[in-house]
Amino acid sequence: MRTENLTPHIGSMIHGVDLSRPLDDNLRDRIRQTLYERQVIFFRDQNLTARRQLDLANVFGKPVASPHPKFGCVDQLPEVSRVINDERNAPDINVWHSDVSYHAEPATTCVLHAIEVPESGGDTLWSSMLRAYDTLSEPMRAFLAPLKAYHRLQLDGYPIDLVKQAVGQPISAIHPVVRRIPELDRKSLFVNRVYTHRIEGLRPCESSGLLGALCEHAESPDHQVRFRWSKGAVAIWDNRSTQHFAVADYFPQRRVMHRVAVQGAPVIAAG
Repeated sequence: MRTENLTPHIGSMIHGVDLSRPLDDNLRDRIRQTLYERQVIFFRDQNLTARRQLDLANVFGKPVASPHPKFGCVDQLPEVSRVINDERNAPDINVWHSDVSYHAEPATTCVLHAIEVPESGGDTLWSSMLRAYDTLSEPMRAFLAPLKAYHRLQLDGYPIDLVKQAVGQPISAIHPVVRRIPELDRKSLFVNRVYTHRIEGLRPCESSGLLGALCEHAESPDHQVRFRWSKGAVAIWDNRSTQHFAVADYFPQRRVMHRVAVQGAPVIAAG
């Protein structure tokens, strides 16, 4: 296993690992630690079955059933979601976000495998919320320390199948604005444009102003890595300490991905 850092603060390409084969304990530990430290890791030219992708996700925790509301799952495995974008299915959520932050226990890790990719375009960007927190001023960090934010799934305009899927599930949660990543004992900013609706205890104008400033800061190019997909590429990211943005410039070309999310854990306040 050889690691190539793509930027100083986030993102590493891992070479010399065949994910289609079982990983020994030492390799599993090295991949897991690299993910926590680098926040998103990439592999090229991987020939993964849905079952092997599920086994890979198990390195980071227990995968959860999350079939796509329209395209379902892969090989009857409810944890492996099929995501298809083409001329009939435009990409959505093309805004910086952290997956399912509206859950009481948001997903910790996500594993994405490229099955079909467009001729060009369709890159994904990730931004480091560890770096975003570290580069805030001391007075701002002190101000944010006790604050909590309200996260909610906004149903307006979502496909009816997705709305039905959400019924009976928690679709809102209150989380610390700054969370702790226990494996690193570091603090991470935890707000995003899609799902964070307000800062608790602030007046609406104060909340909107602070959220806007934090999101703008979080989305700075100084905190980002950009990945160009190729067939067979795999990206694994720490959903607790990153946000991501899927570029939709390839539409209406076709892109097919297989996605697995790892069961969440309570958000730990930074303290």
